Amino acid sequence: MQHLNTLLESINAEPDLVLALENVVATAQEVTASRNSMIALLNVELGTMELRIGSGSEWTAERELEQIKITTQSGIVAYVAATGKPYIAGDVSHEERYLKLIETTRSEMAVPIVDRFGRIRGVINVESDRENAYDVSHLNELITLAAVAAVAVNREDIETRESALVEIGHALDRASTEEEVVKGVLRIGDEVLRFQAFSVFLYERASDRYVLRGSIGYLKDRVGQIAYKVGQGITGTVAKILEPILSHEPIFDPRWMGQHTEFPGEEIASFLAVPVVHRGNCVAILRALRRVSPNKYLDNRFDANDVTVLTAIGEQMAVALDGVRGTERLLRSERMAAWGELSAKSSHMIGNRVFALKGDVNELGHVLQQPELARTTLNELHQSLCNNLVRIEEILQDFRDFLTATQIDKQPLDLNELVETTTREIFPRRSKVELKINLDPSLVTIEADGKRLRRAISELIENSINHVDEGVLSVTTGPATRDMVFRARLSPSKSYVYVSVADTGPGIIQEKKEAIFQPFFSGRVKGMGLGLSIVKGIAESHGGTVYEGGEVDHGANFVILLPAS
Repeated sequence: MQHLNTLLESINAEPDLVLALENVVATAQEVTASRNSMIALLNVELGTMELRIGSGSEWTAERELEQIKITTQSGIVAYVAATGKPYIAGDVSHEERYLKLIETTRSEMAVPIVDRFGRIRGVINVESDRENAYDVSHLNELITLAAVAAVAVNREDIETRESALVEIGHALDRASTEEEVVKGVLRIGDEVLRFQAFSVFLYERASDRYVLRGSIGYLKDRVGQIAYKVGQGITGTVAKILEPILSHEPIFDPRWMGQHTEFPGEEIASFLAVPVVHRGNCVAILRALRRVSPNKYLDNRFDANDVTVLTAIGEQMAVALDGVRGTERLLRSERMAAWGELSAKSSHMIGNRVFALKGDVNELGHVLQQPELARTTLNELHQSLCNNLVRIEEILQDFRDFLTATQIDKQPLDLNELVETTTREIFPRRSKVELKINLDPSLVTIEADGKRLRRAISELIENSINHVDEGVLSVTTGPATRDMVFRARLSPSKSYVYVSVADTGPGIIQEKKEAIFQPFFSGRVKGMGLGLSIVKGIAESHGGTVYEGGEVDHGANFVILLPAS
């Protein structure tokens, strides 16, 4: 009993599964007076038992991860895994099932490690160089140790699921679009929960259907093409009843329709669908499938734990979708309000230019009617026509940039390379302003729209150049500090990178620091006053923001914050 108490204390204190099981095999070797002791754990993906931990004279690191096929015909460990029954072999030389693993073995004993659902998770076995080395008392000792090993294995499962919930929380907290929410959920299903097939369906109000928006496996190339109506099949039924459905051998389920699954119905061992519910409405459906194991002795079906975890992920996803959609509704409302003002102002400005163009055209007609053409007057009219056309083009370009600022296409991007290239293209070759570029080499690749960011950075550089006759323009990148994130009123739980464009010009007074980012605010005659508003729209569409952090008489400092990948 003392050795059991000691073992339980060590298991409780050791969070690492392998180290915990090393204590179990060492104890098993000691209490059964064995030459060797080993634990093989189930590899669900391969459908085999995998040697993971061992102790004894013949145990070597080379044996780790050795695969044992689960069968009743060859190997005592394989037989115990297939039947779930303990086994004692007094003389392995007379055992048909014995599979020689260690030369010195004369007798062997093996016991299954079983989870709380009665499924085999592993096998613990001991081997002796003496015949008939084990009796019932040894068997009872090993059964007790198998139960202790099961505690460690079950704890590992719980921690894996907890890790999934923590990771999905972080991933969804960083998401700024529906697409990012879907990607975050799929990544956890793939990398942490290791689903063989996992799909996300989002409700589409226009068609009143749940449309596939992301998938792991066969359906990933059919995103946007597959959809379910409420009540259609098992998938659509969860949207109707607002409860999870776990179905083993779903082809025998009366709700089964056999449409749009990642693999054929007869190959599905478990079908799990969970509704994502917000305020009493199903806003999405999460669906996971598990293929029938090629080994008939292996039960790899989903269990109640899987239902609980996927339901919890669905709850977090519901909150994330509501937050993202709320932000999008607010931005859309703000943009629509600005649209009306933009239309009115652009119409007025273009109208003024068209009036000027008409005046020039009339004057040109008058000059052409004269007996002698005045070349100087013609040149002046030509220059005026060109200037007015350029101004109309600038107004239209501002108009287009303002409308498309929030339409981004994120791709992996080297921020430092983009910043340096853009800065050197925009900065005048001959200038009294000194350019300083300081790029942090530690920055990793981020997900961003390079075209839109180039537009934002260009605007800030041009803005600084127009306000500085002589002095310094500094362009800097780096990981955002806590103070930056706090000042920008962004989530402190997320990581950001920054791009700073600072100058030694007159700076901006405190009263105007917020106003300068509003549409149509401009301190210059040129332009519609949309430049900094466009920068703000681009930054916020990436899940970041922009603010001005300089001081009057010491220069302006525009800082763009972007989510780090």
